[in-house]
Amino acid sequence: MKGEILELSLTTHFPNLEVIEEGAALAAACRAICRDWRVAARVVTYRRVEWAIDSFAPYKSPGVDGIFTALLQEGWRVVVPYLVRMLCTCLATGYIQAIWRQVKVVFIPKPSRNSYCGPRDKAGHNSGPFYWT
Repeated sequence: MKGEILELSLTTHFPNLEVIEEGAALAAACRAICRDWRVAARVVTYRRVEWAIDSFAPYKSPGVDGIFTALLQEGWRVVVPYLVRMLCTCLATGYIQAIWRQVKVVFIPKPSRNSYCGPRDKAGHNSGPFYWT
């Protein structure tokens, strides 16, 4: 049941998602050509990564990694060069590290919602929040 709900949520919000097996990371890196790296370098810039970090609400709950956005915002001078390199690599190779694909989803009950059975439910009975790890 938990897996079905997660799969429904993923396909609803990320309809073109393609999951690559772990062993594919090296193969993806080998397939990346110069043009892929040039496009990645144009898309992922220091300025854009800084803007993205600055756009986060500072005191949101951390992800699975335990990193608060306030930490990224305070240490952006140290973090941004590494993020740019990692994000360019992800874009050029088409591969996202397994640890970055781990998520913890917590549905927070809202007064306007009557149901939490599906990703876009608005009617039905209040069944409370779901917790995935």
